[in-house]
Amino acid sequence: MDQQQQVEELLSAWYSAAFTILDVRHVCLKPREQLQNYRLPANSFLFAYRGSALVELDGQPFITKSFRLLHGVKGSTLDVAAAEDLFVYYLILYKAALTLPEQKEKKSVTSGSVFGQTFGFEPGDPLSLLAKAELLGKQWHESDLLARIQTKATFFAFVTEALKQLQEQNVPLTGGDLAGKVLRYMHVHYAEPINLEHLAGLLAFSQRHLTRLFKQQTGFSPIDYLVRYRMEKAKGLLTSTDASLQQIAASVGYPDVYFFSRMFKKITGQSPIKYKEEEMLRPNNPLGKSRYPIAARRRGGHTGNDDNNHYQRMGGYQMRKGTKHATALILLLSLTLLMSACGGVNNSNTGSGNAAAANNTAQQEQATERVLTDGLGHEVKVPANPQRVLASYLEDHLVTLGVMPVAQWSVGEGSVQQYLQEKLKDIPAIPSELPFETVMSFDPDLIIIDNAEMVEGDKYDKYSAIAPTFTVGNGKNNDWRQELLTVGDILNKRAEAEKALAAYEQKAKDAKEKLQQAIGTKSAAALWVTAKSIYVVNQKLSSGDVLYNDLGFTVPAVVQEISASSEANWSTLSMEKLAELDADYLFIVNAKGVSKEELLKDPIWASVPAVKAGQVYEFDKSGSWLYTGAIANGQMIDDVLENAVK
Repeated sequence: MDQQQQVEELLSAWYSAAFTILDVRHVCLKPREQLQNYRLPANSFLFAYRGSALVELDGQPFITKSFRLLHGVKGSTLDVAAAEDLFVYYLILYKAALTLPEQKEKKSVTSGSVFGQTFGFEPGDPLSLLAKAELLGKQWHESDLLARIQTKATFFAFVTEALKQLQEQNVPLTGGDLAGKVLRYMHVHYAEPINLEHLAGLLAFSQRHLTRLFKQQTGFSPIDYLVRYRMEKAKGLLTSTDASLQQIAASVGYPDVYFFSRMFKKITGQSPIKYKEEEMLRPNNPLGKSRYPIAARRRGGHTGNDDNNHYQRMGGYQMRKGTKHATALILLLSLTLLMSACGGVNNSNTGSGNAAAANNTAQQEQATERVLTDGLGHEVKVPANPQRVLASYLEDHLVTLGVMPVAQWSVGEGSVQQYLQEKLKDIPAIPSELPFETVMSFDPDLIIIDNAEMVEGDKYDKYSAIAPTFTVGNGKNNDWRQELLTVGDILNKRAEAEKALAAYEQKAKDAKEKLQQAIGTKSAAALWVTAKSIYVVNQKLSSGDVLYNDLGFTVPAVVQEISASSEANWSTLSMEKLAELDADYLFIVNAKGVSKEELLKDPIWASVPAVKAGQVYEFDKSGSWLYTGAIANGQMIDDVLENAVK
């Protein structure tokens, strides 16, 4: 049954329904308060109109901000976790059934099936519903019979308005919203490796769409929320257990204790040890606040007066909610004990040995850690043998040196460097902009940045808070040869880098000699043709460096002119300049979506010498012509020799 049929069936059922109102409640939860495991005694409408909360109906999550209308089914479990402000809602309990004529007419439809659907949506006209809910609440508590009759009319008006907006907004009658599902997944799996790509794949959304919707509803990006949730869990373990820092880090999803400590300090402003020290000295130790139920405390029913436990009783049905505070730490341990607790949980026989081993390990790591100065003058402490390297757009160098990155550069909807996929096919993609939260999700132990432009403003500080961050160049474009050597230095693979570079230089030298013997001194140009524009490569950059510097092709005058006025790898080539392009050979990256033959039919294209001579060679985006590096340039040389040398 499709969405429209479901709504039509619901409208038809309410048209002929016999219903009874069982209770109307006006509920106010204090900031960070929870209602837990409340079993609905009847079908219910929950209309929230103030504050924010995570509401779950039988485990189906709904992020609720300001106005939200939910429908729950008798017997369902209702859980509500308020955020950092008051959360106020009406809960309307009712019983409805199809009248006998309707039941006979639609034998396949039962009252339970048509009224027993859990759904929720954000009403387009919430004030209309609020007015009816307020009137309903007022009438319900009046004792005269006329008011009770009016209550039925108001309830039906409320339901009618809700159904009208449900139909107009075409809301699916399925439980749970996107952000709520993500929250619930993270609350259960926070200790496991989670990244944005994984979350998006679970819900069949693009990473960008998921981030936008989640942030709209929660105020956080998914990964930012996950990090904060993990840190709140870590806070609780730090202040309520004697677990070591390593154990706590692992239990909240960080196998690397050093990375965990950096993230903890970034979020809280304190190291884990400092946080624990200060919390132990406080007479009361309430959990730190956070928006939404990142650290919301579970509330359970308990005895006491109405003011203390917010006991509610309305219309014969009961609902309890209460506030439970974290217990205070009453024992002040010595600094030695504190360090022991954070360093490891040891038995009496092996404690001193383990402590000594841990100390030796730390000294060894410090001894093998190197301090290098990057292109921007930062002194960077680089791990001796990093295992999780993120070097976006520098993957050519990594593969050349035999290092697999933790994530690979991508652009648009996940388009990667296809020419490297024989090696990188199993490596997840990361957007070229390197979003902070996405970088965090990959838990790198070393970040290598291509150029200064990528770390403008406070970006460098943010990346370096995640992992040691080395910026290779101080400008926009770097010499790829020097770049390869620098990456080799960073990764302790200088010898491998020099060997790879020497092999490339020999290959280029041999190819240049073959070309000169086969075709002599000829001119050439590399063009990138897209649906909207034509681009020509800079004579000193990317494939231009290969054609003119390494292989010895003559630089056409048009290419010289454009290169002199642009620092970009590829610059726009107008049709007027295309007509002036005096190139004997054309190497085209064709991304226009038409064949080479169709492209060259144009009279302007046909006037280029290379086209007249039939010396136009086409490559698609899977080639390496748009990139640079020992592998990319080596493949370009192979392409040129294969096509130009007959």
